[in-house]
Parts: sequence; structure tokens; C-alpha cells
Amino acid sequence: MVGRTWEAGRRAWGLAALALLLVLGGAAVLAVPYRHSLSTVRAYKAAPKTLGIPAVVKKLEDSSNGHGGDYWLEVAGPSSVSGRISLDDSGPVLSRLRKGDRIGVVVWHGRRTDITFDGRVQQTVEAPTTNPGLYLGAGLSMLAGGVLALYTVLWLRRGTREPARRRAADGLPLTGKMIVGACAVTVVSGIVTSGEHESDPLEFVGIWLVLALVSLAVWAVKHRIRNRRSG
Repeated sequence: MVGRTWEAGRRAWGLAALALLLVLGGAAVLAVPYRHSLSTVRAYKAAPKTLGIPAVVKKLEDSSNGHGGDYWLEVAGPSSVSGRISLDDSGPVLSRLRKGDRIGVVVWHGRRTDITFDGRVQQTVEAPTTNPGLYLGAGLSMLAGGVLALYTVLWLRRGTREPARRRAADGLPLTGKMIVGACAVTVVSGIVTSGEHESDPLEFVGIWLVLALVSLAVWAVKHRIRNRRSG
């Protein structure tokens, strides 16, 4: 019994350290890379894209197999634009191109961010628009992991003071699932809405804190009610 108690305490301290690292890491990601990526995307969107450096299409691939696809073109022109340019889909430009067509390649801060043809513009994979969602998802996921680790710490520490049968009545699964669900909702909604590139990270952190605290409050109420009944 003493050995199990010591082992539970050791695991609790390890998880507490992990929870602290995850929370600090998530806060750092939201405070620096996420904010910076938002500023970058806003500057990119404000830049004109109607004019591009002239280039000629030498090769291209526009195919889909139902699970993904190959979307790219190889262009010849000045050294700043020559070579293969990858895209996410057929889009309004790639689907209309043929070998030998003359297009414009927009270069923004050294990146070939867009291609233009016949008045249409299509982003390439070098455009910075996906970065905010990635950083937001990483930051919120780390914060979510920190909260789940903290809850597990509380559960393990309570386990060192209560009999195994009583612990089992309020094990990790139910409340743990609630916390995971709250975190998942916040992360997914954050990534989806970050497509607008206008939201401050504190808004998502606030939503996440509310959902996580509600889950923890439910656990606390259940724990108190059970203690009164057993007392």
C-alpha cells in the first residue's frame, strides 16, 4: 500500500511538471508565433496581387484521385520565379492553364505566393495564410494538454488519500472526457475561425478557460455531493 502511494505521488509530481511546461509552452506559442503570423497574413492580404512577374508554363499537373491530388506547374522566367510551383487545388487559374501559356507570378517577401492568368488570381502553397491556424491549433492543444495533466494530478493525489473502491466511483474517464471534449471544441473552433485572421488569441483562451473551468466545476460538485453522502 505504501509503495502504491509513493508511486502515485511520484507520477503526480511528474505530471505537474508536464502540465506547467505545456501551459507555458502553449502561452508562448500564442503570444509570439501566432500573433506574428496574424500580422504577416494581414500584410500579405493588403499587398496588391493583380500584377505578377511574367513567366511561361513549361509543364503542369492537375489531377485528383479522391484522396488528394497533384497540383503544380513548372514555369520558365526570371530566376525569382522559375521552377516548380505547388498549389493546393485546381483553383481558378491552374484549371485553365495549358503548356505554353504566359502567366504572372506574384513574389511577396521572396515567396511565390500567387499566380495570375486572364484576370484571375490563385494562391500557392507558399502563401502564409495557413500559418495562423497551425500556430493557434498548436498553442491551444498544449494548453488543453496542460489542463488535462493538471486534472490527472489532482486525481492521483486524491488517490493517495482515498481507498481504491471510492476512487473508482469517480475515476478519470467521465470528467476527463468532459475536459478533453471542451478542449477539442475550442481547438477546432479556433482553427476554423482563424481563417478570418482577425481574432486575438486571448479570445480563444477565454473560451477555452470557460469550457475547462465548467468541466472542473462539475467534478468538484460531484466530489462534494459524494463526500456528504458518505459522511
